[in-house]
Parts: sequence; structure tokens; C-alpha cells
Amino acid sequence: MANPKILDAVESWTGPEIFANPVYNARPKVPQVAAGAVPWHQDQSYWPELNATPVISVWLPFVAANRANGCLWILPRTHRQKLQSRHAEPYSGTGFLEIDGAHMPVDRKPIPLRVDAGDDVLFNDRCIHRSGVNQSDSVRWSLDLRHQPSDQDEMPSHGVGLLARSQRFPARVADREDWIALRTEHDAAPKPGAR
Repeated sequence: MANPKILDAVESWTGPEIFANPVYNARPKVPQVAAGAVPWHQDQSYWPELNATPVISVWLPFVAANRANGCLWILPRTHRQKLQSRHAEPYSGTGFLEIDGAHMPVDRKPIPLRVDAGDDVLFNDRCIHRSGVNQSDSVRWSLDLRHQPSDQDEMPSHGVGLLARSQRFPARVADREDWIALRTEHDAAPKPGAR
């Protein structure tokens, strides 16, 4: 979450004051499991109360991602759209949020993001995206990290994040020990919450 190369890329979106959001996931996309498919959605659907907060997702594949193993798909130029109406999809048993069909842009051609292991994909919380079923013979592992400007809501109801970069307060930038101790900043008091 505090890797300098990742933060350099995120900074081009958020500016130099960066908070590592508490919503992050390690994702094993298991072969031939229909519930592994994620429908068209906007990440902001999962935290609609933060309409002004630009949360940037950094998606990191640990293996090459392609159509066969369920790569990400995006709808281009949807990153500036408002949060669309959505519902909990009823077919996989996962409760994933899915954009209502009437609000899916029809003037955009979906693009599969075929990427190599170690690449990274950055997009904001309004970008419409999905992933398919893994039809390969091996697990497609990936990691989601999320970052936002440090002056935005830290989303404590989702866990404990950390101050990852700051030009204004560099001594407050959290380190590994702070993260383990559930401190959002260096030498700050532990925050209540869990990961």
C-alpha cells in the first residue's frame, strides 16, 4: 500500500497527500466457479455516502490476466459518470452490486484488460468495470489496493487505513509497525477497527 512506485502513479490522480484506504483485497479467481464472475459495477457503489471522495483502485495481477482466466473489462470514459443505480445481483449468491440495465451506457464498447503479472491498472471509483469467469485450469490471483486524498473521509467503518505519503506532514507517514498496530499515522494512538 505504500510502495513508492504505486504511490507515484496514484499521486498523479490525487496529489501528494495520499491515504491508503482500508478497503483492499487479495483475490483468488478460482477456475470454473460462476460466483467468481463480477458483474458491471462501480466501486463507489459499496460506499455511496462518499460521493465526493475520489478513491483510486490499483489492481495488481500476480499472474497474467486474459479473457480465459477472467480479466478485468472496463467501459471507457465512464470514470466521470455519476454513481449509477444498482441492485444486488441475484444469480451468484455473492451479493455483488450490479448496475441496473437501464443505466448501462450503450455508446461504449467494453475493453478487456489483458495484462502481465506485475503490471498495474489504475481506475477511479466511478469507472464501470467487471470481470468474467475463470475458464482456465489455474487460479488467477490479484490484489486490489485503494488510495484517496488524505483530506477525505478515512472510511473507518471499513477498517483502518494509513497515511501513505505526505509532503505537508512527512513525519506522520505510517510505517509497517504503525499499520500492524492499527495506527493511521506514525506514533498516533491505535484506531478501533479490524481488517
